[in-house]
Amino acid sequence: MPALRELQTGFTAALFDREAVARIAPGVRARGLAAELRLQVYRNNLFASLSEALAAVYPVTRRLVGEAYFGQTARGYIAKHPSLSGDVHHYGRHFAGYLGSCPGGDTLPYLQDVARLEWGYHRAFHAAQHPPLDTEGLRAVPPEEYPRLRLVLQPSTRLLASHYPVLRIWQVNQDDWAGEPAVSLAEGGVRLLIQRQGVEVAFLPLGAGEHAWLRGLARGMTLSESQRLAARRDPGFDLGAALQRLLAQGAFSGWQL
Repeated sequence: MPALRELQTGFTAALFDREAVARIAPGVRARGLAAELRLQVYRNNLFASLSEALAAVYPVTRRLVGEAYFGQTARGYIAKHPSLSGDVHHYGRHFAGYLGSCPGGDTLPYLQDVARLEWGYHRAFHAAQHPPLDTEGLRAVPPEEYPRLRLVLQPSTRLLASHYPVLRIWQVNQDDWAGEPAVSLAEGGVRLLIQRQGVEVAFLPLGAGEHAWLRGLARGMTLSESQRLAARRDPGFDLGAALQRLLAQGAFSGWQL
């Protein structure tokens, strides 16, 4: 008789690999229903619940590709990327990348970036919300220490860059959109800050320098290091203007020296 751990491991494997059913079948009580059929009940429930979780996170992606294609892609993704958490809010992180490997995915070149935007929206919405940075405390920092300053971004902050107008694509595919439905790819790409504000998620378009600056801060760079990174992308980058704008946005939750 296999140990409990072996049974549990075999059961999980059998949900994703039908060939593994034979290895666990002796440990499954028939009671009028074959092992494969019993496991099929669990398999159907598993794939249905995770497919619903993906559909909830990626509604625009689903609308763009259609229900049938999305369902087929979701099943393939679930088989390749089983959930590693009991909280389905964490599920779907690699879905955008997986779309690039799917047949026909190149017919919508912007699809992966739309999915990345949706994942950023999802993670921002479910992230913690901290009070905005205390600027009074920041003013107490001696000017000579500014280059070593590290600004801490809000936990909900996500950064996205795309060669395509993915924000417009996302907007026109919302149920309450009442404007012009057509989007021209000639509108060009976007750089976005995605951030939760209260019970809403806001999108803030960024310049090349701002985007590089925030990416540097997100990686733990100092103000001086991230400014140099921004200046390489945009020689005209204005640190003071960017700092004022992002402080007003509430993008920071603290600072460190």
